[in-house]
Amino acid sequence: MTVNEKFSKTYFDTAYGPYYELRNPRYKWRAFLREIQKYITKGSLLDIGCAYGLFLKETAEYFECAGTDISEHAIANARSVLPGNIEVFVGAAGSLATDKQYDLVTCFDILEHTKDIGEALDNIYSLLKDNGILAITVPVYDGPLGWLVDRLDKDETHTYRRPRGFWLAEVSKRFEILDHIGIWRYFFFHRYYLNVMSRSTRRITPAMMILARKPVRK
Repeated sequence: MTVNEKFSKTYFDTAYGPYYELRNPRYKWRAFLREIQKYITKGSLLDIGCAYGLFLKETAEYFECAGTDISEHAIANARSVLPGNIEVFVGAAGSLATDKQYDLVTCFDILEHTKDIGEALDNIYSLLKDNGILAITVPVYDGPLGWLVDRLDKDETHTYRRPRGFWLAEVSKRFEILDHIGIWRYFFFHRYYLNVMSRSTRRITPAMMILARKPVRK
């Protein structure tokens, strides 16, 4: 099975069913944006793993947006709903080849799917300008609820099922970590998606956001 076949329409139908937008409500993206805007409020943005482009829709009034996803199906869907001035293209986190660098790179629930986390983060590093901001979210499998997160996670494409310390260590090898925030999230009864950002409980949440800066090269 090719990578594109793995992340075809069938993948999205299996992972989300008819609930993709319910599981990705606007308030979730706005919460992410509020955290990001504490460090950057304008400039160029690349959303890696943009899927159907919902985050790009929320950020278009603030940033010069572009998006990429490994799935041709997702990119076709994004092109159908996004304005024409937002470029979206097929590409993977670990192998994007472009001469352009960005002020902000976002990567929401993508890095756990990669084959080589070091390669992916190195590639992201090359895509960021000096002092550029990186924002990622990932599921985490430690803390008192780690066993439950692992049991409920049926996504076979999650190659990295790691604790939060792993992600902080990997990111800090290349970037200056600015903050990390816990995320409580759950989809209730196919009706309501909970997404709550929390610093006070970030050691035990089932997911996390990391905000980091690319150091200026000397």
